[in-house]
Amino acid sequence: MKRVARWVGLIVPWVGAAVVIWWSVDRGRMLQRRQPAVKLGAAPLVGRSFSDGWDWRFGWGLVAAGVIAALVSVGCWRGWWFTVRLRWVMLASALGATLFATTLALTDGVDGVLYGARHETEYLANLKIAPPAGEFVRTFVDRIDMYSVHVRGHPPGFVLVLKFLDAVGLHGAWPVAMLSVVATGVLAAAVLVAVRATAGDEWMRRCAPFLIVAPYAIWMVTSADAVYTAVGALGIAAAAEGLRRTGWTSVILGLFSGALLGSLLYLTYLGAVLVIIPVVLVVAALIRREHGALRTAAAAVAAAAAVVGGFWVAGFWWFDGVSRTRGEYLDGSAQFRVWSYFAVGNLGAALFAIGPATLAGLTVLRSKRMWLLVGAAIAALLVSHFSQYTKAEVERIWLLFYPWIAIAGAGLMSRTSRRWGTGWVAVQASCAIVLQAALVSKW
Repeated sequence: MKRVARWVGLIVPWVGAAVVIWWSVDRGRMLQRRQPAVKLGAAPLVGRSFSDGWDWRFGWGLVAAGVIAALVSVGCWRGWWFTVRLRWVMLASALGATLFATTLALTDGVDGVLYGARHETEYLANLKIAPPAGEFVRTFVDRIDMYSVHVRGHPPGFVLVLKFLDAVGLHGAWPVAMLSVVATGVLAAAVLVAVRATAGDEWMRRCAPFLIVAPYAIWMVTSADAVYTAVGALGIAAAAEGLRRTGWTSVILGLFSGALLGSLLYLTYLGAVLVIIPVVLVVAALIRREHGALRTAAAAVAAAAAVVGGFWVAGFWWFDGVSRTRGEYLDGSAQFRVWSYFAVGNLGAALFAIGPATLAGLTVLRSKRMWLLVGAAIAALLVSHFSQYTKAEVERIWLLFYPWIAIAGAGLMSRTSRRWGTGWVAVQASCAIVLQAALVSKW
């Protein structure tokens, strides 16, 4: 009976995923033909061409990504991830994730990296019309309809970042694109720090290769959401590290975490949902009576409150921004994006982004400590999903959550099952490369 239950537990997720993907592709294509304003083009994903975002092509970036994937796989096969010092695991993961995502983007040449930064709907286009920083923050809610669609859909934080870059002489699209490139590597390192603090050194090693070659990499260096994802990951990593420390170290890490997660609220409204992950870690630490739990949590709350208070004094109240953005969203493409499709289509897009190794890992992951991160991320994604304010574009919007779910792939990798794990790493990388070769993404 136990064997039957085990096989059911392994097979049902795969059957369910296959049905979700098939349904979201088939019904999404029908919806796009019937209602062009839905703007999908590669249902359930968003293509650069809203009528047909699929376009098989070859670029040398695909070859370079394949070489990187091969090196990562060889490292798994030879057990390299389990033998070198942890600092080298972290450095290799950060560098590997950056190179893999960048080479994928370079499939379309330099335009593949810069398109998302210099498009007229993105943030950079608003610098010409945005007033000085103080006035911009103070009048943001009242003047929101004068800005591009991405600015209207987010708090004012990222435009302030671009204003800073412009003020110090870093003009144009390249500095903006490089923020996302750097963020891709920072993200991998930050997630590994959090995994080590939560589940230990061994799980950090097992997670590393899956953070390099995940399919969501194709939306990293081409989107400002990569920056938000890295900021959130650093905040979670600082919280996780602080929870296991004592004295002033836990306080300092808590302050750092709160400042980052508080700042994330002003980069993306979805930052409020990502907070589910550190909250779960804090609750678990309090239950275990970890010495640094109370200090870290109190310091984080204080720092986040200071960030919120600072923006309030400057003239921007977060809830007013949420309300105004909600109105802009409902008046825009959301009116054509029916929940009857996206209730499933969003999940189909997420399955494309996390890849098959993640799904396989979810069926075999047995570490309770790892499930604190993975389970909290899944819960956060579902909260975002059922809010019904994320219809389509979730391959980019949910980048905040994907890395924390992708580490479930670590359940497939161990010192004694390296060959099995290597195969899954190769499958995951292959899916990312094939997806990049077929999809001309909007970002």
